[in-house]
Amino acid sequence: MNTEDIKNLLDFRVSDVGAAKLPEPFMGLGYVISLCIKLADPIVESITDKPTHSYFHHYRTVNRALDDAAQLVGLYLQKNGYNFFPVAASQSVNVNGNPFAGVYSHKQAAVYCGLGFVGINNLFIHKDFGPRVRLVTVFTDCPITDRQAHILTKNDYTNCKNCGKCISACPANAITADGFDPKACSDYMKKEFQLIGRGSVCGICMKVCEENIKK
Repeated sequence: MNTEDIKNLLDFRVSDVGAAKLPEPFMGLGYVISLCIKLADPIVESITDKPTHSYFHHYRTVNRALDDAAQLVGLYLQKNGYNFFPVAASQSVNVNGNPFAGVYSHKQAAVYCGLGFVGINNLFIHKDFGPRVRLVTVFTDCPITDRQAHILTKNDYTNCKNCGKCISACPANAITADGFDPKACSDYMKKEFQLIGRGSVCGICMKVCEENIKK
């Protein structure tokens, strides 16, 4: 089984698929599959100095589509005699007092699979699509690839153009030259944009990112 099998299974449901052998198993599973959907450029371009209802809905719709794709991949693996463990596309869990943690980092999984890197703004930047993407992750014991995971280095978290546009554009001052503050971002969203919807997301840093030339 390989990534082409997964792409054929999902057809047009996702924009890209990557897979890798993990440096260490997760939940006893030694392989990871990263699924990616590119966001619609006109919706991202509609973002100004605040999130929009259209982007909020699109964000949730794409997350749901990713979860459905992950489940489909998992059932396909299971039918072929393998185990799977999907990680929800957008889910925060409290780990050791950190309310912004996840079950597993989708960005880390995507970097393992060679799909891109992470910018200083904490956005995953796809090698072809830039930052306008969403991710979901599936772990499995199926030897789906011979690719060894790309071992993460500091460079994988700072390897953007470092133009500073996201820093100056962030209304929450959550991005600095030292990285991203998820609490500052979350607190600002809750304070300023509750009328758009519970759990609203901003998207300003994604819109202004110079890596958007990779369309």
